Amino acid sequence: MLVLLVLAALVFAGGCRSEKAEVVAEVNGIKLTRDQLDQRVQQYKTMFELQGFQFDGEEGREILALLERESLNQLIMETVLQEEAKKHNIAVSAEEVQASYEEMMAPYGEAVFKEILRQQNVTEKQLKKDIELMLLQDRLFEKITAGVTVGEDQVKEYYEAHKEDLVQYRASHILIRPDQEAEDQEEANRQAKAKAEALIEELNRGADFAELAKEHSADGSAANGGDLGQYFTRAESPYVSEFTEAAVSLGVGEYTRQPVETVFGYHIVKLTDKKESFEELKDDLQARLEKEEKNKVFDEYFTQAMEEAKIINYLEQNSPEE
Repeated sequence: MLVLLVLAALVFAGGCRSEKAEVVAEVNGIKLTRDQLDQRVQQYKTMFELQGFQFDGEEGREILALLERESLNQLIMETVLQEEAKKHNIAVSAEEVQASYEEMMAPYGEAVFKEILRQQNVTEKQLKKDIELMLLQDRLFEKITAGVTVGEDQVKEYYEAHKEDLVQYRASHILIRPDQEAEDQEEANRQAKAKAEALIEELNRGADFAELAKEHSADGSAANGGDLGQYFTRAESPYVSEFTEAAVSLGVGEYTRQPVETVFGYHIVKLTDKKESFEELKDDLQARLEKEEKNKVFDEYFTQAMEEAKIINYLEQNSPEE
């Protein structure tokens, strides 16, 4: 509302807005307009509102002002990025943008996807501009970091220094979830734990873990015999701590002899694989270290590009702090 009032005041004061009034920043002579900025701010404002945030009162006005400043900084960086892409003769065709757009839309279907965009106050044209920028950034990143590599000696040195933290685990589980609608939750928990204990007894007698998971587990991994489908480390685990600690304490092929209680219920955890030797981890580790090094090189390159660009931010010049 504050932005709209300011714009209305400009219109009535001068009959129409001058070019200077419309320009909020310049990047190497390229003008960024109030319309561009308002459009970006409105997108972010809509995202906040969809999450239940209201821009009321003094706090709301302060956050809106922060959104405006950050949105303009983002537009400035995007313009610098586009200029850098031009310097390196990097371009993206309309066909490539359309292909990425259709790939993004495919899981939802056209009607649902367009409704999602409408709810988020994003037009198809705006999204395609964002896709073009993303593709430009990816290609500029690839060009700037093309020669960045990490030698095997560096990988080996890193492995030796951090080997305990690098061990990768893969687990399956059977989840028994207490009846959340039961009047007596304590009894429901007791029954769930007793069922998990009974299944452990079946495993002790030679039952197949995957078959029991398919029949009894209460989550989506049941269809895969309890397999959770990914490797994880002790330090970087997507699972709650009780589950993670139970998994990493097992040997490959072992399962927990007592149910593991978490906020989700009672788990029988089985460790299905573990990668810990240098040869097993080398490829993943090299890819990770090279990605980190490439990110560092690109960050340094883009920081320099920002410093060398001629940027005039009229919002900063006109702010009360200046």
